[in-house]
Amino acid sequence: MSMRKIGWLGSLLLAFGLLGCEESTTPEQPAPQPPSNLQALSVNDSTVRLRWSPSPSESNPNFGFYRLRVYEDAVGRLVGVVRLGTQTPVDITGLRSGTVYRFELYAVWRDTTQSPSESATAAVVRWAPATRYTTLPDGSPIRLYETASTLPSGLDLEGPDGQPRTLRVAQGNEWDLCLDTRGESWDIGSPRLSTYNIANPRRTLIDTLRLRQARYLQVDSLNQIFETEAFGATSMAEALRNFNNLRRGFLIVLRTQDGNWAKVFVKADAQGNILRGTSPNRYVELEISYQKTANVPYALPVHGQELQESVVPQIHIRTQKKESTE
Repeated sequence: MSMRKIGWLGSLLLAFGLLGCEESTTPEQPAPQPPSNLQALSVNDSTVRLRWSPSPSESNPNFGFYRLRVYEDAVGRLVGVVRLGTQTPVDITGLRSGTVYRFELYAVWRDTTQSPSESATAAVVRWAPATRYTTLPDGSPIRLYETASTLPSGLDLEGPDGQPRTLRVAQGNEWDLCLDTRGESWDIGSPRLSTYNIANPRRTLIDTLRLRQARYLQVDSLNQIFETEAFGATSMAEALRNFNNLRRGFLIVLRTQDGNWAKVFVKADAQGNILRGTSPNRYVELEISYQKTANVPYALPVHGQELQESVVPQIHIRTQKKESTE
């Protein structure tokens, strides 16, 4: 199914107008069943992408559409109502960065004069738009270089200008994420667990449960994993991820020492190489979805279910400091 963009603020009056001109053509029947498994993804700092599992009532000839209500979660204020078709996903635009929204998706009969015409409950998720970075501010790729290189090996997700930056070991105390290849063990993760000699290294927490799930280790795009599947985790721990045996891109879900959430995509090239280039300047290339507001975003599906874990034995997770071989 195709995806379409919807500016909900601009379509609010249109949505109400469409809902008001429908006529009763069918006998009364029970309310439609709600959709389920509503999930969200931050496309950028003003857009959230939603997808869901369809209502079982879609097969009913009187099924009409979905009604999305959008609230500012902190104050409970309704900020938009949008009429959606059955296509999924859809982009909801015109949102404010750092604001947590509550999205409620209802199923609605075609005959809206019938009572009840709307499902009694909704698929619900809370989410906030986050900033997307595919390059550094100067337009260059986001790259972390191997330990032997004199080029930057660490990433600061939010520098003094509010933008991500890569830094050398001399500024290692400002790293949120680092690449450590000492001893030909290729690891990326919390600077405090690395072999770098850093005064006061930062402590980055990583969702270690999902480090073992195949879907997070076989990734080709930052949009492949909806953040609703990733955040709100209870398995956060300081960790390094080893990727010597991986031949496809993978995803790190992390929380910085300052409480900011990020989804980091570690890319692979067309040949399946994650560590690219030639020694001593081999590197990994990243794309980032980063939330500048501390402790946001998070996702709380009303009836969310944890994904089943699929263990991939090739990956090694270090939760203790990596030992130097020198």
